[in-house]
Amino acid sequence: MNFNFPDKKKRASIWIKLGLSAIFIRILFGFKPEWCETIYSRGIFPWIRSFFDHTLGLLPFAAIYVFDVILVLWLIIISTRFVKRVFIEKEGVRGKGYGISIVAFFMGLIFWFLFLWGFNYARVPMAEQIGLDLPESMNFDAIKKEARYIKQTCIEARQQIPNIDTNALTAAAYPSNLEEIMRASLKEVLKEYGYDYTGHVRGRFVQPNGVLLSFNSSGVYFPFTGEGHVDNGLHPVSKPFTMAHELSHGYGFGSEAVCNFLGFLACIRSENPAIRYSGYLMYWRYVYGALMEFMTEEDYQTERATISRGMHNDMEATYATLDSYPALIPFLQPAVYDVFLKAQGVEDGIESYNRMILLVASWRKKYQ
Repeated sequence: MNFNFPDKKKRASIWIKLGLSAIFIRILFGFKPEWCETIYSRGIFPWIRSFFDHTLGLLPFAAIYVFDVILVLWLIIISTRFVKRVFIEKEGVRGKGYGISIVAFFMGLIFWFLFLWGFNYARVPMAEQIGLDLPESMNFDAIKKEARYIKQTCIEARQQIPNIDTNALTAAAYPSNLEEIMRASLKEVLKEYGYDYTGHVRGRFVQPNGVLLSFNSSGVYFPFTGEGHVDNGLHPVSKPFTMAHELSHGYGFGSEAVCNFLGFLACIRSENPAIRYSGYLMYWRYVYGALMEFMTEEDYQTERATISRGMHNDMEATYATLDSYPALIPFLQPAVYDVFLKAQGVEDGIESYNRMILLVASWRKKYQ
């Protein structure tokens, strides 16, 4: 029995066509987000989510390790072939199809990225779906009001942690099964607001410590394996919020602001007081970061001095942990990710993380 597989040029042509088709659909969804919401985010994507959950999600380790090994082996193979053809057989590269192969590779990458997850960037904004009256921005008085709220809430939340003192929190304050706890809490949030919550997204703590922090990232969702990843080197107080953020991506949300918002809600509804405190404290960082835009450094330091000693020590420990894993190329990751987000239709780029404040403030106004 003979099987006629398409030749190299035909395979390349197929991937190019698939990539272009995916780009076209992404553009179409940008004009019709309700189509994306119905057809993809609530239609096709839950099936993709289920596939990952019942395959790679069952592995006892992060599937990204396997992906990395395969990628390295593939690069070694194609590099060996290139060197052999050009430098040993002296055939050169002209007319050998390298150009179209490279184009086909990247178009295939675009196709799988969009199909497996990326179309979610075009879905109907969450604020619109849950009925939040979201302002375009907040003035100084509004941010100052939010800062007073979150500062007092953080102080009170920290006092509820058993056997607490003013020393920085350690891993002993948090449960070992943080992934399961944050996933269960997040699913309750999604269920409450009418989103699909049936998936079982994995959130992996990746090692060695600092592997993500060295690239200016505390966590990452990898669409090609369907798993969220959190740097194991993070300070314990940051881990619950970061875990919930990455799990939120896995449930079909591209917006960084929305994932911050969902991470916040998942934390503060937890029965564990240390996890609730994590959500409030991470929100405090965003609010006070926004407040700095309206204040001098001296005014900011004066305001920050009003937080509790325990909060102060937690933040100092968090910053010390981050400083222990300096970025390899400090400017590169933020710049690249800013371009990536803008290419996905996120106008604010990397600054979109800060729009979490608008979501939380609007949510508090409506529900609290």
